[in-house]
Amino acid sequence: MPTRTNAVIFRLLLAVVLLAPLPLGGYRPWAWSLLALLVGLLAIGWSQGVLRGRARAPVPFGRLWPVALPFAVVLGWAFVQTLDVVPRAWWHPLWGEAAAALEAPVAGGITVDPAMTRAALLRLLTYGGVFWLAVQLGRDRSRAREAIVATALAGVVYAAYGLAVHFAGWERILWLEKWAYLGDLTATFVNRNAYGAYAGLGVLCCTVLFMHALRPPRPGAARRAYEVTETVLLRAAPFLVGAMVIGSALLLSHSRGAFLATGLALLVLLAAAVAGRLARPRTALLLGVVMAAVGLWVVGTSGGQTIGRLADTVALGTDRDREELYRLTAAAIADAPWTGHGFGAFLPAFRMYRDPTLFAPTVWDFAHNVYLELAMDLGLPAAALFCLSLAIVLAVCARGLVSRRRDQMYPALAIAGAALIGLHGMVDFSAQMPAVALTLALLLGVGFAQSWRTAEGGAP
Repeated sequence: MPTRTNAVIFRLLLAVVLLAPLPLGGYRPWAWSLLALLVGLLAIGWSQGVLRGRARAPVPFGRLWPVALPFAVVLGWAFVQTLDVVPRAWWHPLWGEAAAALEAPVAGGITVDPAMTRAALLRLLTYGGVFWLAVQLGRDRSRAREAIVATALAGVVYAAYGLAVHFAGWERILWLEKWAYLGDLTATFVNRNAYGAYAGLGVLCCTVLFMHALRPPRPGAARRAYEVTETVLLRAAPFLVGAMVIGSALLLSHSRGAFLATGLALLVLLAAAVAGRLARPRTALLLGVVMAAVGLWVVGTSGGQTIGRLADTVALGTDRDREELYRLTAAAIADAPWTGHGFGAFLPAFRMYRDPTLFAPTVWDFAHNVYLELAMDLGLPAAALFCLSLAIVLAVCARGLVSRRRDQMYPALAIAGAALIGLHGMVDFSAQMPAVALTLALLLGVGFAQSWRTAEGGAP
């Protein structure tokens, strides 16, 4: 009975995560609120099941507290930013200016916009809930594989939809007329860079499944020619085709950052495969050659404009607007290095710092660098704690990668996925899109859960 309850909740969790890209990448208030409600209900249902003996918690809190503690401190600090009971010296300067202009006291706080901070806090809680449930429910190796296969399949479905719409010449997102990124493939997302990052995660899932399918059923086992052919054609080839479909859609998104980040993440995946004995160095090199050949073919058929944008970037140098944006964001960090300006409140806070060096019609609602934006929003200490929490997850995955004798593909995928989003986050804000963040949280949770041997405890 406990195992069945865990399986039901896990499949419901998968449904929530896999459908998250459908409503414009989840980046609408009603969409992220619905996602938060659904994840919250699943977390409550699972917790009630554990208390009543109808569900299992295979991963003890002793393994989770190093991750949970800094994450909880970040959540707590973001909540404190919304309160008006903190010392007035900590309040954002705009509250003092508002009181002076109104000639009346106002209820302020550290954040410049409490509503935006509460919304960002809700989203972060949702991502944390998905990670927690993925850790507990993804400890079962069959469910872990189900999560990766389902994520890969979802990536193919969204890519196929995007390709169909793109080649049909329909400038639409579902039934809505597109109002941005005309000519770029965005599938169900609004922003091409956000879709590019999501597609990159799909490519990684397909690639790791392709690599795993090529492994012999038993290490060192000899296989006949027909067995090798059967493995390649029936078990491995579908995942390679899936990676090609998603890769084509990624290139047609014309996102330079997502393209480069995905390429580097694939290299990380190959290195992780060697470290985790998923592949021998010579085999990994051969796989790299195959992937490069397939990639070149995909680039040749779908990547002309993306490569052209990359060439323009190299020829013209860095984006001047981005340089100014980063400079002004750094100035904002220097003004409130300890307290921040409010989690998720970059847009109103940045208005104080914007100057004529930035192109006037553009609305800069993100810093286009998640690390700078975290530091500006939360302050340096809380931003460092958030990064520490993620670093601990990746350290556990790295340990599991080299210590486990089977199922190393899950921590390898988690590390590669984090590399993709982390690298892309240096130049864009895809990590702040709910669909991307939820997918990464799922992969990190499964990778974390599969980073211990069964004999070490927490057996499924």
